[in-house]
Order: sequence, then structure tokens, then C-alpha cells
Amino acid sequence: MKKLDVNMKVLIAIIALFGISLSLMAQSPQKQRQMQHRDQSGIAKLDLTEDQEAEIKTIHLAQMKTVQQLTDEVKINRAKINASINKDNPDMKEIVSLVEANGKLLTDIQIKQIESKIEVRSLLTDEQKVIYNSHSGQRKRSRFIAQHRRTSKVRAERMDRMERHYR
Repeated sequence: MKKLDVNMKVLIAIIALFGISLSLMAQSPQKQRQMQHRDQSGIAKLDLTEDQEAEIKTIHLAQMKTVQQLTDEVKINRAKINASINKDNPDMKEIVSLVEANGKLLTDIQIKQIESKIEVRSLLTDEQKVIYNSHSGQRKRSRFIAQHRRTSKVRAERMDRMERHYR
């Protein structure tokens, strides 16, 4: 009877620890996204004046609005491409035109982002530009590392599925 009580306590403790660790893991990505959003462009480290902050905020909001519209169009075109591909007789001309339209939209998105960055840089002092530029390189490295981790994880998951399938 005592052995059963001890085993039950151990089981409850393990379940509690597992629950706590799951909640901590669930909070971590959310906090990371908040931190990335807050310091997305290195602006927090620049010691900006109130006028600079207001102008940069206006630039970012305008850029986000434009880019969101373009991104929505890209998503719509991707859905149309997938629908066209799944038809019994896909129309290659339609698919090619949608792909080309997406290419143009993605180019426009990148141009808008570059214009926004140039606009922000024009508001900065020389010292602020140095900090802003150095932080930009750090973001690129972080994105590269994150992309590499995601693709490695996806490849590993695909390999696991294939191995299970062929067993």
C-alpha cells in the first residue's frame, strides 16, 4: 500500500513537472516574437529624439500597410496557382501569368522595404547610422541561422516519415 502511494506521488510530480515545462516552452516563442518585434530594426538602440521616433513610426506604419496589401495579393495568387494546378486540365498560361505576377509583387515588396530603410537612415545622425547598419548585419545573420534551423528540422521530419512509411 505504501509503495503504491509513493509511486502515485512520483507520477503526480512527473506530470506536474511536465506541465510546467510545457507551459514554459509555450511562452518562450511568444516572448521571442515580442522581443523581435520591439527591436526589429535596431531602432531601440539608437537613442532617438521624439521627432525621429515619430517620423520613423510613420514610415514603418506606411511601409507595413503597403507591404501587407502586396503580401495579401501574393497569398491570393498562390491559392489561385494551387487551384489551377489541381484542375483536370491545368492552363499553363494562367499559371505562368500568376507566377510572374507574384514575382512582380515580391519585387515590389522588397523595393518598398529598401525605400523604407533608406528613408529611416536619412533621418539619423552619422553615429546613429553606424549603430543602425551594424544591427542590420546582425539581423541578417540571425535570419540565416533561423532559416537553416527550420529547414533542417523539416528535412529531419520528412526523413522520419519516409522511414516509417517504408518499414
